[in-house]
Amino acid sequence: MNQYIALIPEMALLTLGIVVFLYGLIRKDIKTIFLFGILSIAVSTSLALMYSSEFSNSLIRIDIYTILLRLLILFTGILVLMLSYDELSRNSSMANEYVFLIILALFGMNLMIAANDLLILYLSLEAFSLPLYILAGFYIRNKQSVEAGLKYFILGTVASILLIGSIVFFYANTGSTSYESFAALKWDKLSSILILVFLLFTFTFKLSLVPFHAWAPDVYQGAPTPVTAFFSTAPKVAAFAVLIKVFLVSQLEIKPQTLIIILSALSMIVGNLLALRQTNLKRLFAYSSIAHAGYMSMALLLVDNTLILSLIPYLIAYVFMNIGAFAVILSISGGENILNYRGLNKVNSLIAISMAIILISLTGIPPTAGFIVKFNLFKNVFMAGYQGLVFLGLLMSVLSAYYYLRIVFYIYKDVPSRVSINKNSLISGVALASAVFLILSGVIPSLLMIN
Repeated sequence: MNQYIALIPEMALLTLGIVVFLYGLIRKDIKTIFLFGILSIAVSTSLALMYSSEFSNSLIRIDIYTILLRLLILFTGILVLMLSYDELSRNSSMANEYVFLIILALFGMNLMIAANDLLILYLSLEAFSLPLYILAGFYIRNKQSVEAGLKYFILGTVASILLIGSIVFFYANTGSTSYESFAALKWDKLSSILILVFLLFTFTFKLSLVPFHAWAPDVYQGAPTPVTAFFSTAPKVAAFAVLIKVFLVSQLEIKPQTLIIILSALSMIVGNLLALRQTNLKRLFAYSSIAHAGYMSMALLLVDNTLILSLIPYLIAYVFMNIGAFAVILSISGGENILNYRGLNKVNSLIAISMAIILISLTGIPPTAGFIVKFNLFKNVFMAGYQGLVFLGLLMSVLSAYYYLRIVFYIYKDVPSRVSINKNSLISGVALASAVFLILSGVIPSLLMIN
């Protein structure tokens, strides 16, 4: 098996994406464009399952966990397109470009997950970042959307510069750009430390960890809601996949534990505290994503397979929690405003219970997947000797109950309801399916936990 066969799913996805785009130029049939877009991702998913053998060379590394995360990102792309149809049908003139940008971003993320070389990493990072910049400012007549795209582009450029700096120092020290060359670095040199710090800071931006978090609330609020759902999930999966390889697969002899502890602690504190005062749900979930990135980054303190066994289940649950939450937001007219959820249970009990389950899972309350993955992560970090950080995580989780469960309170508040439901069974189905998965995997943890 060579590297070209290993990358067949990515090559097929890009090729089919171009075909869909060319078709969209000829025929402006939004239903067919979206259907072909979903089928393109589904074909790539099938190929990823067919060509699931492990493979490794200096440029590409495919293992069982790479395959799993690749499938997770592709599945996220399908869900995002399902959420996007209703909104894009009102802006059908841009539907073709929208679908192509989603597919191009998925291609870049999957290539980044498979990368085993810093140059491939950089190219794939740019391949998915550029479509995301455009998607953030997709509605050019909306000032908030344009502002979101501009902020994301400027800060993303800074992150790219940091990655280039890391690659330059890495090549100067090792004469190579392959991940395996991390083992040749001498960690008593300042340049070697800068390599790891610059690389880590690049991905703290993608993960919206403090202090590289300022873009998230404005971009989440200004971008189209399905795009916000995409931002909050797939790039985080891709970024953590890279960090797993850098910290684990390349078997680093040094880890900046102090830096990770600081980033994790600050993200948990800032994310949860600033979420308390939010009434706009897209901004609330932006700060929520900062806090959850802080929880997940605790896993980088772990070693061996414990890192993988702690982080990947959390990522899977996180994708379902966030996609489900944004599906509910799209299901309700004015769904960004927390006040518009008052009495939701009286209007549509299925959407109400779905949102309640998702919010309870985000809080980390049993019997949901959120509790299982958070307990698993905290237990492993505690056993590794970071009891203080775990205590902070528990404290912040309790604090998060206020802003998550406040929404549940509004949903079941006994007041005359003015909730208006957008009648779209596809979006409601995504929300309900997410809630069912979160409950089932909470009751039957083997559905979520990996061995």
